[in-house]
Amino acid sequence: MSNKFISNWFYSSLGKYDVEKGIFKKTTEQHHSQRYVDFDEFSEQLRKMYEDYDSEGYDVVNVIPIQMGQSEQSIAKTKELISQSNYLGDVGFSITRGAVVIGKRRD
Repeated sequence: MSNKFISNWFYSSLGKYDVEKGIFKKTTEQHHSQRYVDFDEFSEQLRKMYEDYDSEGYDVVNVIPIQMGQSEQSIAKTKELISQSNYLGDVGFSITRGAVVIGKRRD
Protein backbone atom coordinates (compact mmCIF):
# COMPACT_ATOMS: atom_id res chain seq x y z
CA MET A 1 0.00 0.00 0.00
CA SER A 2 1.38 3.39 -0.97
CA ASN A 3 1.36 6.47 1.22
CA LYS A 4 -1.58 8.85 1.03
CA PHE A 5 0.80 11.85 1.12
CA ILE A 6 4.31 12.21 -0.30
CA SER A 7 6.85 15.00 -0.14
CA ASN A 8 10.00 15.92 -1.98
CA TRP A 9 12.17 19.00 -2.21
CA PHE A 10 14.59 20.75 -4.55
CA TYR A 11 17.24 23.44 -4.28
CA SER A 12 18.22 25.71 -7.20
CA SER A 13 21.59 27.20 -8.12
CA LEU A 14 22.37 30.85 -7.57
CA GLY A 15 21.95 33.17 -10.54
CA LYS A 16 25.01 34.18 -12.56
CA TYR A 17 26.16 37.46 -14.04
CA ASP A 18 29.10 38.51 -16.23
CA VAL A 19 31.86 40.91 -15.13
CA GLU A 20 34.34 42.42 -17.60
CA LYS A 21 37.99 42.40 -16.47
CA GLY A 22 40.98 44.22 -17.87
CA ILE A 23 41.54 47.46 -19.76
CA PHE A 24 43.22 46.54 -23.05
CA LYS A 25 42.67 42.78 -23.17
CA LYS A 26 39.14 42.51 -21.86
CA THR A 27 37.91 39.19 -20.60
CA THR A 28 34.58 38.19 -19.12
CA GLU A 29 34.22 36.26 -15.89
CA GLN A 30 31.03 34.69 -14.56
CA HIS A 31 30.12 35.32 -10.93
CA HIS A 32 27.35 33.90 -8.74
CA SER A 33 24.88 36.38 -7.30
CA GLN A 34 23.82 36.13 -3.67
CA ARG A 35 20.63 38.07 -4.48
CA TYR A 36 18.72 35.76 -6.83
CA VAL A 37 18.46 32.16 -8.02
CA ASP A 38 18.55 30.72 -11.52
CA PHE A 39 14.82 31.12 -12.22
CA ASP A 40 14.93 28.91 -15.33
CA GLU A 41 16.34 26.04 -13.28
CA PHE A 42 13.89 26.71 -10.42
CA SER A 43 10.82 26.63 -12.68
CA GLU A 44 12.07 23.55 -14.57
CA GLN A 45 12.60 21.62 -11.32
CA LEU A 46 9.14 22.60 -10.07
CA ARG A 47 7.51 21.60 -13.40
CA LYS A 48 9.32 18.25 -13.38
CA MET A 49 8.19 17.55 -9.83
CA TYR A 50 4.56 18.28 -10.77
CA GLU A 51 4.83 15.89 -13.74
CA ASP A 52 6.46 13.17 -11.60
CA TYR A 53 3.69 13.44 -8.99
CA ASP A 54 1.02 13.29 -11.70
CA SER A 55 2.55 10.18 -13.31
CA GLU A 56 2.68 8.47 -9.88
CA GLY A 57 -1.02 9.23 -9.26
CA TYR A 58 -0.63 12.18 -6.87
CA ASP A 59 -1.96 15.74 -6.98
CA VAL A 60 0.18 18.59 -5.64
CA VAL A 61 -1.56 20.07 -2.61
CA ASN A 62 1.12 22.38 -1.22
CA VAL A 63 4.38 24.07 -2.22
CA ILE A 64 6.44 25.42 0.69
CA PRO A 65 9.27 27.81 -0.22
CA ILE A 66 12.77 27.26 1.17
CA GLN A 67 14.27 30.63 2.11
CA MET A 68 17.99 31.37 2.38
CA GLY A 69 19.10 34.33 4.51
CA GLN A 70 22.02 36.53 3.49
CA SER A 71 23.66 39.73 4.65
CA GLU A 72 25.93 42.27 3.00
CA GLN A 73 28.01 45.09 4.38
CA SER A 74 26.67 48.57 3.74
CA ILE A 75 29.49 51.01 3.02
CA ALA A 76 29.12 54.73 2.22
CA LYS A 77 31.78 56.41 0.06
CA THR A 78 32.18 60.15 0.04
CA LYS A 79 32.33 61.97 -3.30
CA GLU A 80 35.27 64.16 -2.33
CA LEU A 81 37.50 61.34 -1.11
CA ILE A 82 36.94 58.21 -3.17
CA SER A 83 39.39 56.23 -1.03
CA GLN A 84 37.49 57.07 2.18
CA SER A 85 34.49 54.95 3.11
CA ASN A 86 32.37 54.46 6.19
CA TYR A 87 30.97 51.16 7.38
CA LEU A 88 27.25 51.64 8.09
CA GLY A 89 26.37 48.11 9.18
CA ASP A 90 25.00 44.95 7.63
CA VAL A 91 21.88 44.70 5.48
CA GLY A 92 19.93 41.44 5.71
CA PHE A 93 17.70 39.88 3.07
CA SER A 94 16.46 36.47 2.00
CA ILE A 95 15.82 34.75 -1.31
CA THR A 96 13.65 31.75 -2.16
CA ARG A 97 16.20 29.10 -3.07
CA GLY A 98 14.01 26.00 -3.37
CA ALA A 99 10.74 24.40 -2.33
CA VAL A 100 9.19 21.43 -0.56
CA VAL A 101 6.35 19.94 -2.62
CA ILE A 102 3.58 17.90 -0.95
CA GLY A 103 1.37 15.54 -2.95
CA LYS A 104 -1.82 13.65 -2.11
CA ARG A 105 -2.76 10.33 -3.72
CA ARG A 106 -5.81 10.49 -5.98
CA ASP A 107 -8.76 8.39 -4.83
